[in-house]
Amino acid sequence: MIDSSNLFGRVAEEYELGRPSWPLAALELVERELQLGPGSNVLELGAGTGKLTRLVLGRFEGVVAVEPDPAMRALLPSAANALEGTAENIPAPDHSFAAVLCGESFHWFDWPRAIAEVVRVLEPRGGLALFWNRPSGGLNSVEWPAAVGEALERLADPIPSEHRYVSFAWRDALAESPFDDLRFESFPNGGMLERERLVARIASWSHVASLSEEARQKLLREIAAHLTEPAYPATLETHVYWTRLRA
Repeated sequence: MIDSSNLFGRVAEEYELGRPSWPLAALELVERELQLGPGSNVLELGAGTGKLTRLVLGRFEGVVAVEPDPAMRALLPSAANALEGTAENIPAPDHSFAAVLCGESFHWFDWPRAIAEVVRVLEPRGGLALFWNRPSGGLNSVEWPAAVGEALERLADPIPSEHRYVSFAWRDALAESPFDDLRFESFPNGGMLERERLVARIASWSHVASLSEEARQKLLREIAAHLTEPAYPATLETHVYWTRLRA
């Protein structure tokens, strides 16, 4: 498995510009189902540049955002309590949080170690919510020219198959944990994506970010040359899974 703790830092600015946010309805569902309120303390693991953090701030009394990469962590909102750490070594006392949230991060974790740590920091009957943005318009999430897809298909995928969201190996790991059965809901999260943000989004994907800088820039120049419109339709949907510790 490639090391995600330093993969995305080199593309932190592109990540922040290009990656999508989350539907407010998805967060509201998690609040209801996990019985969270304004006084709840919430932990976000693998917070990245704060796409989910920004929505959580102001909704709960205490928000802690844990992110291992310093370049990503530097872009987290200042109102969050941003800490260096990992899901496998959470810098927090036992039973500190009503819920743990993971936005586009849980598939990267070493699940046995991470799940044990999540269980440790959760209050009794505490909740876990996992968020992913997924393509809903076919293979690609954006209706781009065919040449863009062809350029990306030339790349090798650096992520072991079991650490892809779609393998559901992460779900199997949770099935053997002290949590209740996972529940699931999806939400539309589409719209138009400006050309600059689309190039940034592609630059932030793991199989592009893992290239040498020379190869990455060459690929992005090629892709940008094929993108002649000011914006493109993006057809994402947000997948949300949630559960609570067993009584």
